[in-house]
Amino acid sequence: MSDKLSINTRITGEEAHVELIGVIDEDSTFDKVKNLKMNKFIFDFNKVSMINSCGIRGWIKYLQEIEGAEIKYINCPQIIIEQVNMVHGFIRKGIGVETFFAPYFCPNCDTEKKILLQNNEVFNFKAPIKQCNTCKMDLEFDAIEKQYFSFRSQGN
Repeated sequence: MSDKLSINTRITGEEAHVELIGVIDEDSTFDKVKNLKMNKFIFDFNKVSMINSCGIRGWIKYLQEIEGAEIKYINCPQIIIEQVNMVHGFIRKGIGVETFFAPYFCPNCDTEKKILLQNNEVFNFKAPIKQCNTCKMDLEFDAIEKQYFSFRSQGN
């Protein structure tokens, strides 16, 4: 995977499906999607390997340019969720996080797991119970729930 950000876009009717791949940093530009006049954007962060403060600033500036569009974030890795929770403007009214990865740990296998969750699986800032795909034992959530899921009180 290249360190440079690449963007794949697929237009379906009034929706733009935007896959972000690589590193979002000071060299990242969103020119490929900047001029799309769409009513709905779905941003897939699954293949984002890193994001830094300059990349966050550029992302927030880009979001301001598509103000008014409905925006969904999908497949957000832990690094994105952490930024969403810390940085004002990464998520705002009209933006919803639909799916995201959450950190779990299997004490039986002694392994960390990143589990894809649906936003609607989380209730009262509590992680849903998930089982290890190897040993079938219950996993432990490996973060502070209220802090990790705080993004749910923002956006939509």
